[in-house]
Amino acid sequence: MKNQVLSLFAAAALTTIASLPAMADGGGPVGFLGATTATIIDTPEGMVVDSLYGCPKKASKGLAEAFGDENGWKQQIVGALIGIPTGIVFGVPYGAFHGMHHAWTTGWDKPFSGGSFIVSDSDK
Repeated sequence: MKNQVLSLFAAAALTTIASLPAMADGGGPVGFLGATTATIIDTPEGMVVDSLYGCPKKASKGLAEAFGDENGWKQQIVGALIGIPTGIVFGVPYGAFHGMHHAWTTGWDKPFSGGSFIVSDSDK
């Protein structure tokens, strides 16, 4: 009897979870749950993406341009030597805020959609 009740609750939970995207109305309790779930996923994802790719790339290119020639090999080397470590350090907090902002804006408007769980450069 206990296993039947547990199986019934598990089936009800799976059915409810599977139907959540269909009930996503862009706000209310479902929007809050979608934004909260996206925050749990997007905040660490933003930290990793922005600290290992986004900020070091932008810092290196920005420094090479500030040193005179964005396409010059000397400027690119010096920009990379300074920009990559700096981008990694400042990418962690920037990525946390970027991921959290993306989670709350996209997770609230389109809860449980594929786009609410992926932090990209298109939303900057």
